[in-house]
Amino acid sequence: MNNYDIDDTSYLGSSENYHENGRPFSSYEDHNGAHGSLESEFRETLKEAKEEEPGVWNNVQRVSSHSHVMIYIYNGTSEKFRLSSASWDTDGQNEKYTIEPWDYLLFVLREDIPHFAKGRTSTQAKYNFTYQSENYAFEFLTRLWVRKEHSASSFDPTTIPLREHKIKTIGTKPLQCTSRITRTVSTKPYHYGIVISLGGDY
Repeated sequence: MNNYDIDDTSYLGSSENYHENGRPFSSYEDHNGAHGSLESEFRETLKEAKEEEPGVWNNVQRVSSHSHVMIYIYNGTSEKFRLSSASWDTDGQNEKYTIEPWDYLLFVLREDIPHFAKGRTSTQAKYNFTYQSENYAFEFLTRLWVRKEHSASSFDPTTIPLREHKIKTIGTKPLQCTSRITRTVSTKPYHYGIVISLGGDY
């Protein structure tokens, strides 16, 4: 894994805050392509990713100017996935989002903090993207918004965040894919984390 400075907020761009591939697929070549060995190495890679995650999350929580979503994608398949569309400007650098076989990718997206606009309608922080491999493809979307929780005993309603996430296989072959929210911040700026699993539930 590459190191990064948790005090460095230069990665807080409008498209992605921080992105990092896991272990390069070339590092598996010594195993002569044995499927069982690749799966074993993948388990070790997942372990590394999960050990890394608390530090990344702590870094995200340091920021108060925008809402952020930390996204981990675990690729438990033998196919390489490439980003084919995204709701943010990748500045022509889609290759940075490539997910190698038996590997993972981390990136963090940011958006303005949801708030109540005219008519008490909440603005939304929305993200969506599509990935494709040789035989598989999936699309993912997530959004964050807020609402007021009224109470008979209080004249000051509490603002609470609401989050949604959906993933769907859309390729020529069905792909086992799941998503789940793993981290949340209940107060502004309502950061959260999501894990997307391909080929299994990790």
